[in-house]
Amino acid sequence: MSTTPPADPAATVPAPRRTRTGEVLVGPSVRGRYLPGALIGLPLVSLLLSPFAGAGFQQWRISRLRDGHDGLLEQLLAPAWTQLLLGALALWALFALWALVPLLLTRTVVLLDEQARTLRLRKGLRTRDRAALGEVEYAVGEAVRGSLGLIGVRAPEQQEVRQWVVPEIGWDAASFDGLRVLQAAAGFRPAPPREVLVREERRGRVEAAHRELAARLGMPWREEYAHDEDAFQAEFDRVRRVLGGREEPRDGDPRP
Repeated sequence: MSTTPPADPAATVPAPRRTRTGEVLVGPSVRGRYLPGALIGLPLVSLLLSPFAGAGFQQWRISRLRDGHDGLLEQLLAPAWTQLLLGALALWALFALWALVPLLLTRTVVLLDEQARTLRLRKGLRTRDRAALGEVEYAVGEAVRGSLGLIGVRAPEQQEVRQWVVPEIGWDAASFDGLRVLQAAAGFRPAPPREVLVREERRGRVEAAHRELAARLGMPWREEYAHDEDAFQAEFDRVRRVLGGREEPRDGDPRP
């Protein structure tokens, strides 16, 4: 039987990223979004495309040799593995630069100054809007990647709420903790930690899939299956054996 371990009280304390001046980042930082792709995804792409870059280095070396140049650089590029390695590194650097520039120019984050009780909406390299913490009407967001954070602010003299949209609020735990800190500072009930919400979202998806499988077999659903995957799988396998004629049915079982 699968059980969920009790949550560590220390793990529920938000641990958001902060700027050098101490402002809380509500949303992902450039470093948080950039490093996973730059250190994992881009090197793999560069390795796959390294033969093309290596062929370019080879052609460059041949042209240099034809012009009478045979220095240390031309000798270092003689082995094929060196050409492939330098090609992969060159592509890695190029792709990393291409990925960094758009991210710097388009990323959106909210900066919370807890001492001054102010908020700044920062898009790219510029601050697009400001608000006092007391002007926050709502601050919500989902914990899964690809989700949006929505922050509504309204000054006393305004009738309509200005909505700030923060992409990828659930990028990682630190990004979501920034939203939790804002919720607490604005007087709202903070959301549970990201790992709790992600685990519950996964459990909901698994439960929906299991309910569909049970409905297809005509298998009666029990509430314990929503929290015990092992119990569901054992009963599901038994009902399949019953429908296949390899096991005697029990009361309430679907008939072949």
